[in-house]
Amino acid sequence: MNSFKFISVLCLTGLLFSCGSEEEKQAVSVKPEVKKIPEPFRFHKAIEVKPGLTLDIVSWGRGSDSIGGYLILRSDSTRLSYRSVSGELKGKVADAWNMDLDTDGNPELYIQSVGQEKDSYLNMYIYEFGNGGSSQQIRFPDLSSSLKEGYRGEDSMYVKDGRLFREFPFHADQDSSSKVKPAIRKLEYTLKNNSLQFKEIKEEVEAEAKKP
Repeated sequence: MNSFKFISVLCLTGLLFSCGSEEEKQAVSVKPEVKKIPEPFRFHKAIEVKPGLTLDIVSWGRGSDSIGGYLILRSDSTRLSYRSVSGELKGKVADAWNMDLDTDGNPELYIQSVGQEKDSYLNMYIYEFGNGGSSQQIRFPDLSSSLKEGYRGEDSMYVKDGRLFREFPFHADQDSSSKVKPAIRKLEYTLKNNSLQFKEIKEEVEAEAKKP
């Protein structure tokens, strides 16, 4: 009788353990549902500049993925002011963010897009917004002729300590099949009087070039 009870308990324990394992497997395999934006929209990001002030960035288009349009919706629920800015878009929106690079109290919105060709080339769409909702587009400067040498896109834009940086590989060898690791060029952007300027941080380039 005791043996029968022992076997019954052992079987029940095994069954419970098996059920628990199956539940764990099911729990692990569950993936969060990714919200898909309905066509013709391709990108959407909401940025809260401050309580009551939100910028919604939307891109859209039909047909070719290499061209479309962007829309910036400015919602100021505190002042009940709602405005929008739109324009033609080259490439695909990779990210959007806001910052006050010139520290004048008026936020700038940065929209980064990349090309869909073999090499991903950078496009930037930048606007500064005033307190009343007015906007002014800021031109993103082209690379100098010397920086264009060996440039094939593959840019990385990022913000660090309130400063805006851009990095991209410098291909000294024009042969695309070359296995030589390209050096990295690094630029820092500054904003003054709504004019965007940049300088190359050559120390970074030299350090990369000396690496084995």
